Amino acid sequence: MFEFQDERVGDADGARVLLLSATPYKMYTRFEESEEDDHYSDFVNTIKFLLADNEGEQQRLEAALTGYRSGLFRLGQDVDGALSELSETKAELESVLRKVMVRTERLASSADRDGMLVEIPPTAVPQASDILGYVRLQEIAADLGHHDVMEYWKAAPYLLSFMDDYQLKRFFTDALDKEDGGGLRRRLNKNGRDLFFPWQEWREYAAVDPANARLRSLQADVMDSGAWRLLWIPPTLPHYALTGPFAEDGVSNFTKRLIFSAWRVVPKVIATLLSYDAERRMMLSLDPDAQNNSKDRKRHRPLLRFAVREGRSTGMPVLGIMYPSTVLARECDPLKLAAAVAKQDDRWPPTLDDVRREAVSRIETLLSRLPMEHEDGPPDEAWYWAAPILLDVQLDAGAQSWFSRDGLAALWSSGSESGGEDDGEDSNWSDHVNEARRLAEGLRQLEGPPPADLAEVLADVALAGPGVCALRALGRVAGGVEGAELTAGLKDRAASVGWAFRRLFNLPEVTAVIRDPDGREPYWRRVLEYCASGGLQAVLDEYAHISKESLGLVSGEPDEVAAGVAEVMRQAVSVRTVTLRADEIRPGRKEQIVRQGMRARFALRYGDERDDERTLIRSGQVRDAFNSPFWPFVLATTSVGQEGLDFHQYCHAVVHWDLPSNPVDLEQREGRIHRYKGHAIRKNLAGAFGRQVIEDAGRHGARAGSVDPWQNLFEKGSASRTKGQ
Repeated sequence: MFEFQDERVGDADGARVLLLSATPYKMYTRFEESEEDDHYSDFVNTIKFLLADNEGEQQRLEAALTGYRSGLFRLGQDVDGALSELSETKAELESVLRKVMVRTERLASSADRDGMLVEIPPTAVPQASDILGYVRLQEIAADLGHHDVMEYWKAAPYLLSFMDDYQLKRFFTDALDKEDGGGLRRRLNKNGRDLFFPWQEWREYAAVDPANARLRSLQADVMDSGAWRLLWIPPTLPHYALTGPFAEDGVSNFTKRLIFSAWRVVPKVIATLLSYDAERRMMLSLDPDAQNNSKDRKRHRPLLRFAVREGRSTGMPVLGIMYPSTVLARECDPLKLAAAVAKQDDRWPPTLDDVRREAVSRIETLLSRLPMEHEDGPPDEAWYWAAPILLDVQLDAGAQSWFSRDGLAALWSSGSESGGEDDGEDSNWSDHVNEARRLAEGLRQLEGPPPADLAEVLADVALAGPGVCALRALGRVAGGVEGAELTAGLKDRAASVGWAFRRLFNLPEVTAVIRDPDGREPYWRRVLEYCASGGLQAVLDEYAHISKESLGLVSGEPDEVAAGVAEVMRQAVSVRTVTLRADEIRPGRKEQIVRQGMRARFALRYGDERDDERTLIRSGQVRDAFNSPFWPFVLATTSVGQEGLDFHQYCHAVVHWDLPSNPVDLEQREGRIHRYKGHAIRKNLAGAFGRQVIEDAGRHGARAGSVDPWQNLFEKGSASRTKGQ
């Protein structure tokens, strides 16, 4: 869209101003576009407007355009003459257009004009089995009277299984259904293995050959890096050195992949096969004999449950890691602890153990302020979940009133959908909340002394508990978690985000990755350790800052900011697994084509989708999830995703599955991620100023909880550029 204005600008009388949107002007009209979409006429009229009343220049422009067109047509007859004419006409066009057109790039101020782009050439080479698959497919196409399938074959594997609404697939389906289709069925029974998706391997969680050079290269790039072990992208400004799967070389600098293809079948193939491979690796990491069927998946029951046994609420530790403790958020902020460690020891970055020891020391001081009525007897493990609540009741004036409200259980799980994943145990949630309320009101007494490792466990809750981390992150962008600055609404928002994380950690494949193989350590403890290893606090701090700006809440009221950011977090963490359909082809059987559902979450295609329960997941939700640090890590789309959409927040890698027909579309694709505050830019700033920002936060002392480190980081980057550094 553009708007014409005829106004006085500066000292220039009658200057013409053209306001353009970020979407570039289309170069030509496609055959299938309507008569109203005449881009050539629009272009000429725009230039005439900018040339004002200079009729001579307008006529010069039209003559040059006509001459350029005729020169192009002459190329097939008189190359030398046409090229000479085109060169002269090109100079004439440039002379006219330069009077009214200019393009200024931000990168013009730097010596490096490559646009921060690095081209990585493809290394994929087809294997013999891939080429054999092409031969078999071409034989089928020839029998069906279809044209050459080379472009299809280059784009995706197992085409007859994954194609929808393609002419080749319709011809194939019709021929298979005919009574005289015996010849086709015999050919398929003989060579079908080279053409159809191997459903038996899929059911056994066996490795499936990508059967396509491009897909094989993408799978190696993403999966072999170890990204399948991650539930979120490593933070670009971690407070300490990450550990576990987040410390592997292949993922330490990981970014999401945005894939463009002109073929509709490609996004579905990428989403299903990459998601399957990630799920397969995750499930087999715990159980090498796992099977890909509903019966076997049901064996992997959610482990963060709210069960009631013999009248006792046994899921209270789960509530404990979801609870947004204000005292732990305030007193054990890893941002402050990392700065304190760095002040004592010049090593950078500090280790997780360094920061954890600092947290343990502070928690031991806090626990000394709680009355310990039981000196002897067996330890009461209820301390693990009760201590944060007791600390809040004693040291935070609003804690008891937060628990005493009616409908707290519903507020805490606001917007959640169990989807049957918890076997009806969500009905026990209110019982668990009432148990916590009774403790806060002094009606529930602990029955023994605290466990010996209480301070160590609470240190992980303070550093990486989802509820505490969400409270801290929301506080950084919405006014802080200090005393009177805290509102019940902020704590409610953080609690709902903590609840969403419970859903994520209850997925069977996630449980398989995190669970203790020997089953000795409680799963909720393993979850805390995983969150600490992956720097969950730094992840949510970064996401909160990005979300506040993307939602247009920079000038919003604190409660408005907290509500908006928390909702985006909750939706991204809890996005449901999508079900995509593919065909199991069984020539000669009663049902020759059976529609099968395949789960996709690690990788998705852009567009409206449905989950296992046929619930609609809008394309906007898919986009928001991709623009978060959480799954999906790969998003595949056709040209529908290349205009007017931002995908830069956690992605700086574009994959051109096939090249578009013109350079404007190529620039449009890359423009989805080459944007202000993109993932690559944040990495560069964090590398240059990260330590300084964290140490600055430590110097803020008690106010550190209300300091947004990312705001500070971008201010330092801007100041550095201003100084010419």
